[in-house]
Amino acid sequence: MPQTLRLDKREKGPWTNFEIYLLKPENVHVGWIEWIDIRSFRLKKNPFSNHPMSPYTYLIPDEVHIPIEEGLIRVLVEKIERNIKIPRKKTYGSYTSEFCIVDGYEPLKPDELPKPHLELDGFLHRLTDNWHGEESPLFSTEIAINVLSCPKSSYGIGGIGAQSLAPLGSTRDLVHLNTSLRWLLPSDFLKQNKAYMYKPIRTPDDAKSANRAYTRMISEELSFNYLFTLSPEAERLMMPTQIPVIIPDVQYTKRQWGLDRDVFDYEMSAMLIHPHIEQSTQVRLAKIVQRTGETLLRKSDMQLPLDNTGLLRLANSWARLHFKQTITEDDFTHMKHDVEGIFSEYFDFIEDAKETGRTSHHPLTQMPTRFNLTTDANKILKHIKRISRETGLERLPLAELRRGIPTSDISDYDLDRGLMELAASNLLLQFKNFTEFELV
Repeated sequence: MPQTLRLDKREKGPWTNFEIYLLKPENVHVGWIEWIDIRSFRLKKNPFSNHPMSPYTYLIPDEVHIPIEEGLIRVLVEKIERNIKIPRKKTYGSYTSEFCIVDGYEPLKPDELPKPHLELDGFLHRLTDNWHGEESPLFSTEIAINVLSCPKSSYGIGGIGAQSLAPLGSTRDLVHLNTSLRWLLPSDFLKQNKAYMYKPIRTPDDAKSANRAYTRMISEELSFNYLFTLSPEAERLMMPTQIPVIIPDVQYTKRQWGLDRDVFDYEMSAMLIHPHIEQSTQVRLAKIVQRTGETLLRKSDMQLPLDNTGLLRLANSWARLHFKQTITEDDFTHMKHDVEGIFSEYFDFIEDAKETGRTSHHPLTQMPTRFNLTTDANKILKHIKRISRETGLERLPLAELRRGIPTSDISDYDLDRGLMELAASNLLLQFKNFTEFELV
């Protein structure tokens, strides 16, 4: 049975690379400030945990000033005072308290700390290595953006909202997704937590609880994930969703060892980053995403679920994933590619989800006739929507579909049967004896 990881209960680890660095003797006076009062503080070796903590209490003289908003610092110590207690009839004692008189400080940047062992590709692979079947880098990216959250900023407290969909599976896949997500985080983050809280939303009561947590600002970052119901409109919840999490055609297997230590190291290191995005960059990003949305939605009356606030949240989380303190023009193309990939899948499925009111669709289950499709027909419909967007063609020749749908995914025989099924279900118009097709 895998064991949960509790940050504040660690005695022998696991430690992140940056925690190991900060625990070295030469870095005993380096850490994140935890204020006791306006003239004293302690140092944390991880801003998301009260353990490990520096053994000293730091006292600030009147002539020394440290801004209340300071984070990671190196304390310059004038002297150390120790109180010693020696029990009766003993020749040795112990320190009951240790104080440092502060002479000054040096601010440090989190990106100066050691980086995690994993590279980006390795991290994304490890996130979903217990899901077997169709290769889907987007699935890992969506999970990463949701889990890594975003820091608080001008838009309020931090956090990323997600909408999960299982278009090729049942509610069981969503249950497995919830289990998988819970094993990707320390258990401290799955309950009320001042620094960061992750909230799976399974019931209406969960949604109300998340809304209360947000309005009361009980955490600096609150990420959540709608699993079994569609997220309400922004007017009904303070934090709307910014990212879909779409489960591809995969099978879930249980994790044997709990939270992967390298994944934990990457997550903690990425969450130290508080990106800064210039106003001019925000304007350019908004224009790029708007044009991308218009391209994706040529055949839809839907709106891209990203206002300027949602876009800024998404950009901050994307920057964390890529270990970037800011987003530059060189990042625009990369981010645009990710947005296109993620939201093109979202629009393929969300219209059906809104019509049925379900976030999952198990093929051959009793549903309205239009949605009672086999797995292959569902896959083919997804490919047709993608090909139509990419080519700009409304009427698609059979040869074009064959080129765009991998034979490793759908054979010639299954393609012919699937196209006939889609036409019979009034989802596809066929012309010239099933040699040309158009989406209804």
